[in-house]
Amino acid sequence: MTRIRRGLAALALAAALLAAAACGEDDPGVERARRAASDGGEIVVAAPWSWEARGGEILYGEGLDLAVEEINAGGGVGGRPLRVLRVDDRESVEEGRLVAQELGKNPEVAAVVGHLHSYVTVPAAAVYDLAGLPLLAPTATADELTERGYTRVFRTVFSDAEAGRQLAAYALARGWRRVVIYYARSEYGRGLANAFEEHAASHGGQVVSRESYDPGLSANPHDAEATVADWGTFDFDAVFVAGHDRQAALLVSELRRRGIGAPVLGSDALATPTFLRLGGAAVEGTVIASAFHPAGTSPEVRRFVAAFRRRWGKDPDVGAALAYDAVRVLAEGIRRAGSPDPAKLSAALHALRGVRGVTGTFSFDARGNLTGSTVGKVVVRGGAFHPLPASPVPPASARDSAAR
Repeated sequence: MTRIRRGLAALALAAALLAAAACGEDDPGVERARRAASDGGEIVVAAPWSWEARGGEILYGEGLDLAVEEINAGGGVGGRPLRVLRVDDRESVEEGRLVAQELGKNPEVAAVVGHLHSYVTVPAAAVYDLAGLPLLAPTATADELTERGYTRVFRTVFSDAEAGRQLAAYALARGWRRVVIYYARSEYGRGLANAFEEHAASHGGQVVSRESYDPGLSANPHDAEATVADWGTFDFDAVFVAGHDRQAALLVSELRRRGIGAPVLGSDALATPTFLRLGGAAVEGTVIASAFHPAGTSPEVRRFVAAFRRRWGKDPDVGAALAYDAVRVLAEGIRRAGSPDPAKLSAALHALRGVRGVTGTFSFDARGNLTGSTVGKVVVRGGAFHPLPASPVPPASARDSAAR
């Protein structure tokens, strides 16, 4: 055997040994599948989220716990109880990746529900996909999350593109055809602004001005003042704000201070107590995208709100509802799959059709997005959010022709 052939043979042997080791007992994927096939024991669901930073502000954890408690009180999933493993991503991309790597190495973890922010969820999703872990994202709305060909990533909330399109349709239906947009210079803000403008332009509307702000800076009243001053030269019917609560409150307050009474539409990040507190009377009448409101009238919402009040002594917020639904959808997927085996669970979730929840009805497309989802809306009245009646959303293939 020549030296070159001996070298190639050695490389082939090394590769074979590495492959064997990867498929051996130390491989968390192998152990995860073995545990999934077991007839007993806990099913561990990881919940990476911004627990320290946001746990006292958003009732996400309470919604998560209520879902797990109800499922376990009913006998678990296939007789196996759920257990939540909470880990903190500290609202950091780097920490989110590290958390995802650790969860991917942990053979006890059957699936992941999280993270809070899209900018953390998107890079973490690549790690989960490599580890073969199913991910359900209850609050990450960035379109990029489901555009990378992952087969085990599922978004259980509407996307930015869907929110932008449906808010634009709402504006056009009310005759607001000339719109100005104020958006955050981020994936979130740009995605919403682009979807709104594209839908409006293709259905007879016009965006007469787009202004942006840096979301990395603290709320800046001078930016809002300059933007509204520039808009004074335009004739427009409505304002769309694709950004965050503090800067949005400053912008709307400046509009009203200058006597501009145009209606305001806002993205889901505005549906917060902070927006109400900072905006005061100025934000009355603002219509905002939202996945949930406790005054909803569906049987699912009424039952959830009553159970939440009994357990926690307060009304649930949208974060609680989104977490609750994500856990319930995951449990339904495990039940239909017959086990938490990642491949079987992912296939079962893709096959879900019309499963009713608190925040909507769950059916997933091939990319893991919700199909036929209606983006709910709330309006600010009397210093509080009130739900607006939902209108049916035509199928994607019929939207363009139906709107002409």
